[in-house]
Amino acid sequence: MKYSLLFLMFLTLFSCKKNEDQSDPNGSLQIINSLTQMTSELESGVSLVFFHASWCSICQSQRPSVSEVAFDPAFSIVFFGEVEYEDYPDIIDSHNVLGFPTIIIYDDGVEVERFEGGGHSASTIRAAIQNLL
Repeated sequence: MKYSLLFLMFLTLFSCKKNEDQSDPNGSLQIINSLTQMTSELESGVSLVFFHASWCSICQSQRPSVSEVAFDPAFSIVFFGEVEYEDYPDIIDSHNVLGFPTIIIYDDGVEVERFEGGGHSASTIRAAIQNLL
């Protein structure tokens, strides 16, 4: 019984822990886990980064539109990343993200478009990216 309880506690601790190196299961949104990685990923080409907070219901509502665009084969050359506020506040601060959700589109590391708050459709996001390709 004692070992069963220890096993359950161990299982709970490690199954609930978020794996910071894990990306979206389908590879559409890569989890950004450092400022160095963020800088490297944005350095060249077109990129979209979804800044969000896990507790934010508006962020959860916005995610399907972002994911839909990220899955679009027409944008296979675009880098799609995401940053969780509570895990990486230094990245949030360095990119002037003041609220959630925020979607920023970069071209060669330079911000060219910013969508703040929710309600941005996949077609609106698509159009902003398409203008850069």
